[in-house]
Amino acid sequence: MIVWGHKGYQKQVGQTQSPIECSNCKHAAPWDITEVGRKFTLYWIPTFPYARKYYLTCPVCQYGKEISKDEIARFLQY
Repeated sequence: MIVWGHKGYQKQVGQTQSPIECSNCKHAAPWDITEVGRKFTLYWIPTFPYARKYYLTCPVCQYGKEISKDEIARFLQY
């Protein structure tokens, strides 16, 4: 019998180099860049990730927006 499934994960990629003003709480601070995805599991062991998404998140109110993988380098190098 083969046991398979999937498991969610969240990984901190970094922070923006320059402060961004939040449209929700109006605070200006460096935002967190987070990778959220799912991993295929085989016998409860995570094997490979799929369905990755990237988010910019305000550290004060947790408001965020989805960004593409190509935009991550731009935000890290400001």
